[in-house]
Amino acid sequence: MTLARFPVEIYWNPDALYLPTLLTDILHNGGSLRGWSLASSPYIFPDLPLVFLLSVLTKQPFWALVSFSILQASFFVWALGRFLRTLEPQVPAKYSYSFSLLTASFLLLVSEKFPILYLFLLPAMHTSAFLATLWAWPYLYNERTPRFFFFPILSLLVMSDRILLLELYLTAALAWTRRYGSWGTIFPQLSLRFFLSGVLGFGLHTFLRTFLSMEASSKISVIESFRRISEDLIRWASQGDLPGIFFILAVIAGIWALFRGKERGFSFGFAAYLQLILLGIAPMAGLYTDEYSLRYCVPAFYLAPALFGTLILSRDLGKRKNSRNFAMLGIIIGLSSLMLLGPLIPEGSWGFQGIPKPPEVKCVDSLSETENFVLVLTDGKKAKRILVYSDKNVRALSVDFSTLEGSHSLSNREWYIFPPEGPFAVLPEGLGEARIRSFYGEPTKILECPNTKKRVLIYEDTVKIRTLLQRPFQKTK
Repeated sequence: MTLARFPVEIYWNPDALYLPTLLTDILHNGGSLRGWSLASSPYIFPDLPLVFLLSVLTKQPFWALVSFSILQASFFVWALGRFLRTLEPQVPAKYSYSFSLLTASFLLLVSEKFPILYLFLLPAMHTSAFLATLWAWPYLYNERTPRFFFFPILSLLVMSDRILLLELYLTAALAWTRRYGSWGTIFPQLSLRFFLSGVLGFGLHTFLRTFLSMEASSKISVIESFRRISEDLIRWASQGDLPGIFFILAVIAGIWALFRGKERGFSFGFAAYLQLILLGIAPMAGLYTDEYSLRYCVPAFYLAPALFGTLILSRDLGKRKNSRNFAMLGIIIGLSSLMLLGPLIPEGSWGFQGIPKPPEVKCVDSLSETENFVLVLTDGKKAKRILVYSDKNVRALSVDFSTLEGSHSLSNREWYIFPPEGPFAVLPEGLGEARIRSFYGEPTKILECPNTKKRVLIYEDTVKIRTLLQRPFQKTK
């Protein structure tokens, strides 16, 4: 049901299309990983091999994303259920997993009103690091880990996404310090291997950077980042908007768990530190610029309801264990039901209606049947959508908005250095037709998209365009 209610734009999100674009280039277009400018967290493990496997099995990037969403949601429910058991071991396992399932269901239904929550199910925004944290902590809490694969997997996870050093390693160190009262001197015996796995993973990431290009995240000053999030939170809270409600409740849950840790055990302390770190990463790293930057906080929003429920259940647990569990589950079911009072499949949702094609993809696929252009130039979002969703295997390149030069952002530089021979098509939307004419010259002809009636510029003389595409890479030789 949740998948059917997904807005189709979620499957067109450029962050979600990062890995499908990479795999499409390597598997179908003969691209090389060495030529790619990867994300600062390249998601090499486990996201890349999983998306690759699903792409091979389903034959379509879209169905690979849908399958990935199902697997990620299922793993989250299982991992969260195990994690909640460390907070309250007295609660029967069936209640923990039921609570986890209904919490996830409620959040996914609420996502219709707060769409950024949908990104949690896609291979983007450090979700795998958060899930790895939920998976790893019960082993560390019980001080019993799988003999052979646990620490190597952690090293690979850190290599793929260094944010795990904050979400798991720093959080575990703080929780152990809170429990044992000193920094590292009497930590559990397995802690040495644990921290060494983090060091090894960081070393592997550094080694990867020696022969693979990885982009640095776009940042602003920390002060400016805090100013923007503070202004947004005040505005959301005053208007009763969901982003503000989720953020404030997540902060309250983290602080409450921090105090509850003194009474109920250090695992509550771990959950509190994790929650507060997840909420603070974006502004403290200078990554918060606007509402879309809340994507870094989405794991905290998913953890908050479960943490709230466990905090409530942990009070007088022995007296009213079952009644409190059923009461909380009933509340979640009731709230989830309220979300279903609207249309079963809201307008703009996928609704299991095949592969949703972006308008620009329909446009270039239709025009390619009668025109002989070999390349499409457009902005970064549309370029990824065309590369992934085009049935005609139309190639698309993103260009820099300010200069209309080649944009080596999460793309393959070989595309720009060696563009194919033949006419180029340019989509003016998002770039400005007047600016395109000033940089590229007058087009040979102007076409119209059959589906949207938007203009498409065709250039048969591409010498000037090729020079602009190659210029950024000539500067860096």
